[in-house]
Amino acid sequence: MDKEKISIGCPDPFSVAELIEGKKIDWSKKKDEIDALAEIFGVTKEAFLKDSFTLLNPFVKINSKGELTAISESEATTRLETFLKNNARPQKALAKTATTKALTPAQKRKNVISVLLNKQVTEKKLAQEIKANRIVVANSNNSVYLPEGMTWKDKGYFFNETAHWYDICQNSIGDCYFLAALCSVVYANPFWIKNNVALRYKNGIQDDTPWHAIDFYVPKTGSYKSNQAWSAKKGTVQTVVVSEELLVNENTEKNYGVCGPKEKSGATIKNVSKSEMDSCWPAVYEKAYAKFLEKCTSDYPDLKGKINGGNGGGALKEILHTENVVTKSLGSLTVNQIWDIGLKAHSNPTCVSIHSYWDEKKKVYYSKAGTKQEYMDMGLYIGHVYSFLDVIMMKDSKKYVVLRNPHGRNLAAIKNNPAVYHDSWTYNYGANPTNTYRSVSSIYRFVDGNNEPQKSRGTFLMEINEFKRVFEDVYYYDGPAIDEGLTSLIP
Repeated sequence: MDKEKISIGCPDPFSVAELIEGKKIDWSKKKDEIDALAEIFGVTKEAFLKDSFTLLNPFVKINSKGELTAISESEATTRLETFLKNNARPQKALAKTATTKALTPAQKRKNVISVLLNKQVTEKKLAQEIKANRIVVANSNNSVYLPEGMTWKDKGYFFNETAHWYDICQNSIGDCYFLAALCSVVYANPFWIKNNVALRYKNGIQDDTPWHAIDFYVPKTGSYKSNQAWSAKKGTVQTVVVSEELLVNENTEKNYGVCGPKEKSGATIKNVSKSEMDSCWPAVYEKAYAKFLEKCTSDYPDLKGKINGGNGGGALKEILHTENVVTKSLGSLTVNQIWDIGLKAHSNPTCVSIHSYWDEKKKVYYSKAGTKQEYMDMGLYIGHVYSFLDVIMMKDSKKYVVLRNPHGRNLAAIKNNPAVYHDSWTYNYGANPTNTYRSVSSIYRFVDGNNEPQKSRGTFLMEINEFKRVFEDVYYYDGPAIDEGLTSLIP
């Protein structure tokens, strides 16, 4: 990848905003969802469109060469305070909302910064949590990650029968590259997770909190973060064991990391029973991946650390335990070649990226087909990875690609994108009818179409020529098909 391309990692800004507000928000009722989003962060809409990276990636800055560099908590705090002060909304605008009436601008900024930085609790508070058995640390020489206002909690079940691709809805962690790759794997073979995760129990005794052994591969080549963490173990598979305890908000019990579609729409453990909650396997997998990248020995890895920002091709290698992953620039491919890659996505997991670039002189982010605002006006994010699930010829005789945003929802602007298919669609024309574990017509059964961004499960259809124009790299697994029962790969 070019050095000028910024590492991919786009958390769902709407989930971050809900974490700040401490409640579920019906964004579909907002007249201007981007302005409403910016208001919660306490900045102008223009500032958010120009540089939301500072808000969503507080511990990372970009130098003049477009390279990512990590910064300290004190530097991140100063940078956030400066950004929020310099781009503050007018006082009159702040006074309009019920949620900010009682807060001064300084108090508002303090609250926003607290959520964005996820500052660790004091050693005294951590000791109290451990003493109260709310956090159980056994055989660990690593510190426990516990931000203020958060707790670790066992909620939901791993899954019922099997995993589903639409179980994955990204929240406040910038690991779209990993979740998009994971979604594509599960889409190709729903039994992959079930057959590649070993169930374990503490001390061999079955209790209420099962533990799972999950394997990740360390690629031999590339500048992937797992290569950095496991530099002496390249080409090996490492087993990570984690419990089902997830990092959640103390008050709302909403996941900090990935959740499922029910929680995304507002359900929490407080208003539904545990059996009615989403499957928790995506969050357990995400936690295991963070532990893998951090080379952490505790059950509570740093979720604001190495997992934020990465590479979709590397994630496919790590999940599938193989070197057989190809990275291609869409600009170097013909439409027919892209179509052929999409036809194989049912058995060869595939994802695509829109890179983010930083213009130091203009102080603005952009991608190959426009600025950040231009992309958001199309209903797309830059610095983001999407799952590439399928290709379809629709009734208008145009060729479309089927994409999925790992956020589990799309921007409202996608309803006005002329290159997106807006009629109702549910049938998958390219599915392999020999698959015995899923019927052709049910693959997109829970998708409500492109004109319902919050109900679309993140999926949408885009004309293939427009897809080639606005997206940049495609990553696809190029080994034996995994859609017909194969459950393991040999590197």
